[in-house]
Parts: sequence; C-alpha cells; structure tokens
Amino acid sequence: MNGTLIPADEVRVSPFDLGWSVGWAAFETMPGYDGRVFGFLRHFERLKHSAGVMGIYVPAPEIIETAVSQVLDVNGLGSGRSRIRLSLSSGDHSLIGSDETKDVQGSVMVTAVNVVEQKNQVVLQASPFSHNERSGLSGCKTSSYGDNLVALRQAHKAGADEAIMVNTVGQLCECATANIFLVSNGKLMTPSLDTGCLPGVTRSIIIEIAREDGLTVEEGEFGMIDVSDADEIFLTSSMRGVQSAVMMRSGSEAVGAVTHRLSEIYHKRVREELGL
Repeated sequence: MNGTLIPADEVRVSPFDLGWSVGWAAFETMPGYDGRVFGFLRHFERLKHSAGVMGIYVPAPEIIETAVSQVLDVNGLGSGRSRIRLSLSSGDHSLIGSDETKDVQGSVMVTAVNVVEQKNQVVLQASPFSHNERSGLSGCKTSSYGDNLVALRQAHKAGADEAIMVNTVGQLCECATANIFLVSNGKLMTPSLDTGCLPGVTRSIIIEIAREDGLTVEEGEFGMIDVSDADEIFLTSSMRGVQSAVMMRSGSEAVGAVTHRLSEIYHKRVREELGL
C-alpha cells in the first residue's frame, strides 16, 4: 500500500478516506497467469480514464507494474492464476472547497489472491433494477458498486449466478459484474458503450478476435427479447475470460460453438502475449 508491502491484517485505512466513506475511488481487477498480468496497459488506460473523471492522481505505469510484481512475489503467486486488484482512492481530501483543477494524490493499494476454478456455465436472471447510462460516472470502473451488487445479491437469492441489467430506456446494458454477448444466426451482438455498459477490457479483446476470425460483430441497442431469442449467450470479464450463460429456468445447455471457439482463441491470445 502506497509503495510499502504490508500484511493484509496490518493495513490501516483512515476512516476519513473518501474511497471508504463515499466510494470515491477507481479500481481495476486484472488477471494474473504464472506471475504475469494479461492486458496490463489496457487496464491502466481504463484506470487512468476513471481516475481522471474523478480527479484522482494516477502513478506512472512502471510504478504500478513494480508494485504488482512485488505483491505477486511476496504472496507466492508466481505460478497458476491470480486475481490482482488495484485501487486508487482520493484519500482524506475534501470534495468540497478543494482545488478541482488538480488531481488529488490519495491512497494506492494492490492486492493479489489465488483464483478458484469457475463454472463452465452460469445462470442469469433479469434484474428489476436499471443502470443509469447518463450517470457522470458511466463508463468508469469505480468502487461505487452498490447498484450492481444489489442486483447481484437479488439474483443469488433467486438461485441465479448473475443479474442482467438494462438501462433507463430498457436497452440491454450489462450484467452486474460482466459484459454480455449474444450469438444469433452466426452474428455476435453486444451492447454498445452508449448504453452505459462498462468498456470491459475482455469485451474489447473479444470484439477484436471475433472480427479477426471472420465473425460479424454488432455493437448496438438490444433488448431482453434479443436475449430470449439468442442462440448462445456468454459473459466476459477479466477473471471469467469467456463464460457460457443461460437464462434462469431454461436449464443447462451445451456450450455453444461460437462461445467455445472464442474462448479457445482468447486463451491462445493470453498464452501468446505472455509467452506461456
């Protein structure tokens, strides 16, 4: 934390830190493979955007890379998969009466843990809660995650794994903790960024590799009817990669051919870029 390696049970955060008290912090969750981070620069650019909107200072990428490497090493995560969390908080600074022309240098925290095996397929439930595509933080990855977690909590109570959220005008947006893709008649469809969905790092990679593989990809405006009519559904996130999904009460299904192929290509990209 802030350039010093500290055991998790000894970390101290000020009760006045705005990241803790009002959720004024930006963060990234990055996947580690054998002690290396996949897509670091993509994550850094998104972090820089989120922090820029919030007026939080971002350390140079090489400083963050060094911190990540040290945390992975001290936790013995040089092999296997890991989840790396990088958080930037505005610290104790007041949002009222501060010099808003200058980025605030607050707290920087990096954590890393082992990753458990995930399901091959997850069950989705439509959430009654909407995502505000006109929010000032739309498109930013911040610790103000309450809306998403309420939707996810309700989905879990109903026996589902994830919640599908639409925006305020009823357009398909994203899941509580992932981007969503549909496959229909061989075409790949995903909500455009204009719907308010998070510009997912894995989302952008999947769009790239799908087009390289000859698939037609449409980033557009869709509804829940398109979800119901889809031949395949899958979710993407840095920790999921590509994960097959089905709607609740539709029963489990075999992983679709397009989903399977994109997952294979994605993992090949990971291995090639990291030299694994």
